[in-house]
Amino acid sequence: MRYNLLARVDASPANAGRRRNLGISDPVPATERDLYWEWVRAEVDVPANGTRSARLARHGLDARMLSILKDGDRGALLAPDWDALQAAFRRLRADYLDPLLDGTTAWRYGEFPLADLAGVRIPNLTISLLPLAPSRRLGEYAAALDAGRETPGLPNLSVYREMRGGFEPSRSRGCPVLISERVEGPYVVAEGLTRATVLVSWQREGRVVPPSLRVLVGTSARAREWKWW
Repeated sequence: MRYNLLARVDASPANAGRRRNLGISDPVPATERDLYWEWVRAEVDVPANGTRSARLARHGLDARMLSILKDGDRGALLAPDWDALQAAFRRLRADYLDPLLDGTTAWRYGEFPLADLAGVRIPNLTISLLPLAPSRRLGEYAAALDAGRETPGLPNLSVYREMRGGFEPSRSRGCPVLISERVEGPYVVAEGLTRATVLVSWQREGRVVPPSLRVLVGTSARAREWKWW
């Protein structure tokens, strides 16, 4: 089953004018709780692992919970653990995702085709990202980083290079999070930007990549109110 979230015109000479469906396959309904789980797991799986883990601990996640997050043993979380996970997430990221946590966003898991990832939009971070990718397309952003361009005073290039050097998609924790206004798209990457950029870069140089990427998609009529839309 395929859940079409975006359609675009294929501009290649052989297919000029044809519309090509983009979107996730095998959609599975999810909840805001899944957002907490995926996002905080990704916080554990970053180059600055120790620093991020220490920050999570300061926000109420003890060593046992950090171990569960690292191992992916979701079934081991008890009701109080979920409360702690939600509280930690909201302290860390509620402002970033406002107003998408108002209870009306529809969440779903799915498989996003890697061949279409370059067309997904990066967040509207005017100072840090847009100078590198005015089109806001992930493909343009990856090309800029591969060319050694960076935003002065910000670590996006060094973080990208560090992840690109040792990234193993099958071992990555927490799936990327995409935001859309409606089921037809377009998408904006809310979480997992660096990982997605690495995969697009690998595609550009002809490396073998997985055919699809597991993602969590949030669809909200209020998406345009999100300051990073």
